Amino acid sequence: MEESKIKIMPRTEERETLVQALYSCLMNEMAHIDYDPKEVLVGAFGEATRFGITSPDQLSLFVKEVFLMALKNRDEIVALVSKYLKKWTFSRLNTYAQALFLEAAAEGKYTNYSAKPIVINSCVDLAKKYLSPSDSAYVNAVLDKVL
Repeated sequence: MEESKIKIMPRTEERETLVQALYSCLMNEMAHIDYDPKEVLVGAFGEATRFGITSPDQLSLFVKEVFLMALKNRDEIVALVSKYLKKWTFSRLNTYAQALFLEAAAEGKYTNYSAKPIVINSCVDLAKKYLSPSDSAYVNAVLDKVL
């Protein structure tokens, strides 16, 4: 039973890996590839090898709920974010930015695990790491209105 114990990851790493899992889902959809969301999620966390995650049972409740809420409420999240995109559509955004918005809205609006400033700051940090500087400012401004 040792292998089914929940692996403790810092919340920052959980968010980053959640965004990567959502990014993988979006990329599969754009390539018209069938996928199992559960396998994508476990795969993304399994790649964080120092945690050795091989089963959904090893994921925290936070991870499972945010991922599920992002996928379940995707259309609502896209509509909500789209209201605040100036001269852009959600589909034209960088795919990583789309995944960031899905994670942030799922966490901030549908699960309420963290306060708005924490969710925004975490996502802006990820945007700085993976997107251009102007994109991170854009993510900050949109999330401030969305959340």
